[in-house]
Amino acid sequence: MADESNENAITGDVHGMAPDTGKKDDADVSASGVLDLRPPQESLKAELCRLGLEYSSTDAAGVESWRDYQRGVLATFDQTGANVTVTDVKTNLSATLALTELKSVTRIDTMTAAD
Repeated sequence: MADESNENAITGDVHGMAPDTGKKDDADVSASGVLDLRPPQESLKAELCRLGLEYSSTDAAGVESWRDYQRGVLATFDQTGANVTVTDVKTNLSATLALTELKSVTRIDTMTAAD
């Protein structure tokens, strides 16, 4: 029987996953059989997911949009991909944030939803 305290233990044909280090390596798929589609931990996309947003679309100019429909939030990346503009869709009020700033956000209040 495999040691249950070992996060990477192999039990039968089921393989445990190592913790996500934020580093993507295609070689991991062939070794583990697991395709990890999560964004790197230290990324704007990971922070948007943490705040409850989900990918919405990419326009013809390549601008990527993420949304939280319940809170009325739209987030768009700038052309460099280093900043994201978070907008209240009812008021069109927005703030442009870098990764370090976005990491400190715990909640986004809008006219649609304020806890």
